Amino acid sequence: LDVDSLAGMIAVARDLGMAEQVIVKENLWNPARITTVKAAMAAIGSGFQFMPIIADDAVRDAGFAEKVSGAFSPRAVEMINWRDGAETLTETGGPLFSPRMRAAAIRGGWHIWANTYAIVNKPGGFLAGGRGDELAVFASLPRETYGFWAERGATIIQTDEPKAAIDWLAANGYRVPYSDAARPPEQANTASIN
Repeated sequence: LDVDSLAGMIAVARDLGMAEQVIVKENLWNPARITTVKAAMAAIGSGFQFMPIIADDAVRDAGFAEKVSGAFSPRAVEMINWRDGAETLTETGGPLFSPRMRAAAIRGGWHIWANTYAIVNKPGGFLAGGRGDELAVFASLPRETYGFWAERGATIIQTDEPKAAIDWLAANGYRVPYSDAARPPEQANTASIN
């Protein structure tokens, strides 16, 4: 869907009384795109979460993520490390999983979101430099997927294998579980994505 579809999506969610549960995701790749998406978000109003997506085919600099952070104050930013037909797994996670990006996330107060789920008819780990759910589950190498991304700063991992990810991350000291205490309700414009 394009940016023009977002207002209708949020209107439906509001009609259903669930807008605060919606996370709107949009790709951002240059200042003009930031301006376009920011205008669309302003027209829609508040009461839902917006999460930028930044991919390494267009963005290679943590400075851009800081501009995104300043424009949107997100709680998380999804970082895509395209596999792009590579025959090998990413060794570093690329520029979006660099120490500079982790520093930008800390300064901006947002989570780095890695996406390990499979996409039909695409190579394994297509969004994760080859280090996706297939590697973790079918090849029995969760350290090379979930551990790899946690070591590179990912504090949220989107996966089709949540049990495998949670079990491995918890067993290896990477997971901070939710507390057993009830969390106070948050206002809709600050809904937690955790």
